[in-house]
Amino acid sequence: MKFIVNTITRSLVLVLGINSYAFADEPTQDNTNADDTVVIVGQQHSYLNPQVSTATKTDIDPLDTPNTVNVINHQFLQDIRATSLADAYGYTTGLTRSGVNADSFTLRGMPADLNTIQVNGLPGLASRFGSPTTANVEQVEILKGPASIMYGQIQPGGMINIITKKPQDEAAINYDISSRTYDTGVSGFGDDNGFTGTIDATGPINASKTWLYRMIISSEDTDSYRNDVDEHNYYLFPTFTYRPSALTELTFGLELQSEKRVADNGIVALNNNIHHVAPIDTHYQAAGDSDDDKGTAAFATFKTALVNDFDLTIQWRSVWHEDTRDLYETRDINDVTQQVSVRDRSQVNKREYHFVDARTTGSVWTGNIEHQLLLGTNIGFEKKDFLRETYATTQVDFINPQDPTERNENKYKQDHRITEYTNYSLYAQDTIYLNQDWTLMGGLRYSRQDVDFDYVSKSTTDTQSTDALVSQAGIVYKIVDGTSLYASYGESFNPNSVEKKDANDDAFDPEKGRQYEIGTKTNLLNDKTNLTVAYFDIKKTNVVDKNDAGDYELLGQIRSKGIETEMLAMPVDNWQIKLGYAYVDSEVADNPDAAIQGNRTPMSAYHDAYVWTRYNFPYEVAGGIIGTTLGANYESARYTSEDPADRVKLPSYVTVDLGVHYDINQYRASLNIGNLFDETYYVGGKDSHRLYTGDPRTLTLSFSGKF
Repeated sequence: MKFIVNTITRSLVLVLGINSYAFADEPTQDNTNADDTVVIVGQQHSYLNPQVSTATKTDIDPLDTPNTVNVINHQFLQDIRATSLADAYGYTTGLTRSGVNADSFTLRGMPADLNTIQVNGLPGLASRFGSPTTANVEQVEILKGPASIMYGQIQPGGMINIITKKPQDEAAINYDISSRTYDTGVSGFGDDNGFTGTIDATGPINASKTWLYRMIISSEDTDSYRNDVDEHNYYLFPTFTYRPSALTELTFGLELQSEKRVADNGIVALNNNIHHVAPIDTHYQAAGDSDDDKGTAAFATFKTALVNDFDLTIQWRSVWHEDTRDLYETRDINDVTQQVSVRDRSQVNKREYHFVDARTTGSVWTGNIEHQLLLGTNIGFEKKDFLRETYATTQVDFINPQDPTERNENKYKQDHRITEYTNYSLYAQDTIYLNQDWTLMGGLRYSRQDVDFDYVSKSTTDTQSTDALVSQAGIVYKIVDGTSLYASYGESFNPNSVEKKDANDDAFDPEKGRQYEIGTKTNLLNDKTNLTVAYFDIKKTNVVDKNDAGDYELLGQIRSKGIETEMLAMPVDNWQIKLGYAYVDSEVADNPDAAIQGNRTPMSAYHDAYVWTRYNFPYEVAGGIIGTTLGANYESARYTSEDPADRVKLPSYVTVDLGVHYDINQYRASLNIGNLFDETYYVGGKDSHRLYTGDPRTLTLSFSGKF
């Protein structure tokens, strides 16, 4: 902790020093033509995003791509006061939270894993226990459906790609501070508070602006409405860009993260009934139980122009991550005695990710037909070193749990496993412009994964090799300028665990996914309104589970189909609106257990919808502008498991968020009220003994500025 704080302090001094040079180097602005500038009172920064690269790793016009990509930009994150990605999930269609960890969500009814969230197109998060911070996020691109062509091993529901902030050639220092408290029955105003502060500095390092920098420093110190739960997080993101010419650029940097929080498994439900729960602030872990994340990431992106209108991009990302956990974890609930079983355990998980992606893009012509080609290769190495230690299981009261006081060493068990993954891939994509109206797209990817597994605790080893060839195809028809229809087919794959073998000790084929999608995209009113509508049909096969004999077997198939629509509009410069709706029918389509067959997949909602609007009053008040924001999010009922013997039905809910802000010159003051009507709701859960409540009414006062 002392090292992190000292590092942040030194970095702040460095940032201020660099910016002193950068601002001094800036020539005095000529104001002689100031009257030529037309100022629209109340004008806003738009939520619309013309530049989206996740779907194709190119700058192809989104209207020419047969995919759905939802974008959450920095302006929207700022307006909703999102400190983590999960704060914005309610304002994205087809995306449902399922818990509190980084990968706790579903996309189009399909569960996520850690590969479902990537950073600038490469896997490897620097933290795991909580949703990623937004401190260094420029925008979030959510690609729906199979993405294995571009991103390899991934779930068929889609992926989230975090686009991080890059150095800018204009010097600026932005700061943002906020204070948060609750106003609810279990936590009154001022009882449990939080503080967040961020400094974001950028600009040129030298006079010729061939060297640029960006330094982001952020700190979070928050107390939860839940008893004895708090967290203390620190982030440092230095990034540098070198531009030796207009055609060549190298960007590189680090991500340093330290997150410390009190371990919290949520609440439990008696008789699998969500209406039979303790108060939402009940905490079944001990006050000193902890979840700690420490991560360091190093990254670089090199771009240059080649001959014949081709360019080359090489990306590298390495992550060294360690999470430690020491807690009494919730295991079960006895419905008769109303006692909660908690197991004394600890863990140290070490993860490494090292990936390199190299690709070239450019255009070739066959007669009058243009082909935009992409050829790429991806090489990666992952290592997981998991050490788990368990002790005795004890009981605590359902309503009034007391901290266990002694560790029982007689029940000690250790489980230590080390797994190494080596990945190789080749991929290609061709976008064919038949004419001004018709576009075809096709792609292939070949991937291979070699696994070395060492079960240290049992002194056994194993190996596994898996390969897959996946494809995608799509067609786009432009009805008129700004409106297109599309249809696409895509595939995904995800290797099954080396630890899962059938009764004959044979490995399983990888999970496979496929999706059919049709939709339309429309830009109206001089690109101030964007409307998308899509129908999708996803199937995931080769799902491994245990049979009645206790052996692993290919038992499962998951099917998900539905409709999504989203509209972003800015009818006038001082008012914009964002709304969306998704219907997702996701079920266990194939399972030999009649009690499970046909049930909904865990944490997938039939319906989710949202609306968000921001309005700036078109006149000045004391030299500044007053604006308001209003949003609502609806989630229908969800189940915590596909097994009716263990699942809990989480009720539907509506939350409303309200904000008021005042902008003057380079400064903004905001008051945001989250969950305005103090709705009790659940963001996720597992079975009946780990249910996670959403935040009650929350008040956040913030101040931001630029100098």
